[in-house]
Amino acid sequence: MINMEIPDPFTTFVSNKYKNYVGAKYDFFAKEWTMNCGCCKEELFAKNKKMLTKIRLFHTRNECTGGY
Repeated sequence: MINMEIPDPFTTFVSNKYKNYVGAKYDFFAKEWTMNCGCCKEELFAKNKKMLTKIRLFHTRNECTGGY
């Protein structure tokens, strides 16, 4: 069977544009920021970028690397 669905151009564009991006990404549909921890690759979420930065710093300093 041949799939006759036309892919959504916006979704395709966004997925291709940010395919190899490493930093914080904004999910337009979920309305939240996401990123992976640089050390342990755990996924971090927050409602805004400022909170994501605070969560990332707390995570890397206290949970991931066990403190300084």
